[in-house]
Amino acid sequence: MGKIFNLAIREIWKRKFFSLLMFLVCLIAMHAVLASITNATSAAYQQKIFENNLGYDMSKILHLDYRHTEENPEFADVLTQYMDYIEELPGVLSVGQFDVTGMYFAELKASDEYRAINAEIIKDGKYADYADVTQLLSVDENLLTFVKGGISEFAETTSGYLPIYASEVFKDILPIGSTLTDERTGEKYELAGFIPEGSKWVEENDLIRFPMVSIDGWFVAPFSSDSKTDIMTQLSSLHNTYVLLSDSADIDYLKQAIMEYSLQHGFEATADTLAEEYKLYRLETKAFTTRQIALAVFVSLMSVSSIIAVFTTNTLLKRKQYGILIANGFTLKDIAMCIAMEITVIVLFSTLIAWEMKFLEFKKSTDLFRDILLTAHIRYTLPICCSIAAALIVIATALPAIKVFQYQPGGLIGGNTNGNY
Repeated sequence: MGKIFNLAIREIWKRKFFSLLMFLVCLIAMHAVLASITNATSAAYQQKIFENNLGYDMSKILHLDYRHTEENPEFADVLTQYMDYIEELPGVLSVGQFDVTGMYFAELKASDEYRAINAEIIKDGKYADYADVTQLLSVDENLLTFVKGGISEFAETTSGYLPIYASEVFKDILPIGSTLTDERTGEKYELAGFIPEGSKWVEENDLIRFPMVSIDGWFVAPFSSDSKTDIMTQLSSLHNTYVLLSDSADIDYLKQAIMEYSLQHGFEATADTLAEEYKLYRLETKAFTTRQIALAVFVSLMSVSSIIAVFTTNTLLKRKQYGILIANGFTLKDIAMCIAMEITVIVLFSTLIAWEMKFLEFKKSTDLFRDILLTAHIRYTLPICCSIAAALIVIATALPAIKVFQYQPGGLIGGNTNGNY
């Protein structure tokens, strides 16, 4: 095998220009294949993460969608009454909301240690220039288990202040029982515990279509009593309003009641189960994934065709050289193995380079889907692409190898095949 490998490397080196062209063809093709496979697998991987982390049965969750809302203090009272009405409907266990915002706590702004740690956490986010801002997830207690992990209930505090939980990244600088004061409202919170590192939450703008977000460096607290009458807080929470249902709930009746009440009170709200929204999303991604896979197959076939054509032509042009090799002790099988080795070196090298190029591209990206794409690229795309490369090598070797075995060794030095001149 050593002499075959050495011969293949010599052939590649001897025909540098040809080898470079073949390498570039494979590189461009594999780069396109990698992009398609990663896009397809990342969509599937995102769905898997969402399904694994959701803490409720999607068919037992109604998601409210609001239209024609108003931006005045009076409308905040309307929304509060609406939540109370929904909670009293038969089959409804509870109604919950969450909101993600940036806020300032006086005690944290004054801490250099906090600012230093926080600056590292938010350096690539929307608060990159505000090291003293705190990322806060305000959430109703009944939605704490909406996502698995983290915390499941709010503890009672000894001070009577609202409980607040900090990410474990701040564990060394914030002792349990610390008081934090909201600079805008004066509301006081008592640190009641820590959120485990690695905890995630659903994306506030679209929990299904967007990847889950890490809440390392965040704080979690219940809504304050004032938030119920604060129109800005109410409006920013509307899109993330969920109704948790019992097993016996009449979903069609609840949808109708939720919509009718809103229309009677000057705005419009509809409800769909999370399962219905998720089904629609999966139909969307199925079409996208199918197109990506079709593109990968097409590019792969074009690559195989190009490589087969080039190496088959090259085999025909090198008949005399093969005759000389046979005269020096090589067999037809050795020559076929040498062709296979040449193709293997070029294809594998171009595949690994293309994979590394995409890896660096994803790693440097600031895209919202960066982590999903990077994980899919490592976990799924690499083995799939290596399998494609192996298949490509086998197919691209087959026809040139068949041609080699059709040669008549005695006539190769004279340049003929099968005894014909």
